[in-house]
Amino acid sequence: MKHLPSPFRGQRLTKAFTVVELMVTVAVIGILGSVAFASSQVFLRRDQANAAAAELMGWLEGISGRSGAFGPCVVQFTTASNVAPGTTFATLQNAGANPRCTPEANLALPSTDGNRTYNVAVTYTPNSATSLTFTPRGGVVANGVEAVVKISVNNQLPLRCVRISFGTLSTGINNTTGDVSQTCTVWERT
Repeated sequence: MKHLPSPFRGQRLTKAFTVVELMVTVAVIGILGSVAFASSQVFLRRDQANAAAAELMGWLEGISGRSGAFGPCVVQFTTASNVAPGTTFATLQNAGANPRCTPEANLALPSTDGNRTYNVAVTYTPNSATSLTFTPRGGVVANGVEAVVKISVNNQLPLRCVRISFGTLSTGINNTTGDVSQTCTVWERT
């Protein structure tokens, strides 16, 4: 028997991916995408916690600077979990009596994207304190009271802190936790 010529004889077969190779490739791309998405969420939460801490620092610096001329200025913080953006978390208590301590009597949490919320905790020293009083002596906090305001987004890392002590304001970070019952591990004086 003689073989008839094949129409494909002499042509090279083209190589293609198998179904298994395509499935492995798609799985690897999916894993890399999920890792990238998770790390981007940490960066977004960090930026939002940094924004809240920066706004608090600016607001407190304004009160501290103006208290020398218009004080005493009393500040109180709201401590809560799952606080919506736009909610007031710091208030000038004597704003009605002396509105010149700051142009804004209340400080609200900045906006976030999605359905993220803030967790805010405040630790006072001594523990019996419930507010801070900036005196007319150039922003010095009266009665040796110190406060640390701790902020996280969705109770996930990172944690950001603002420490108000005597006449200084400091910012702190803790990139290993978002638990506001913890404290910041690295402090920077401003």
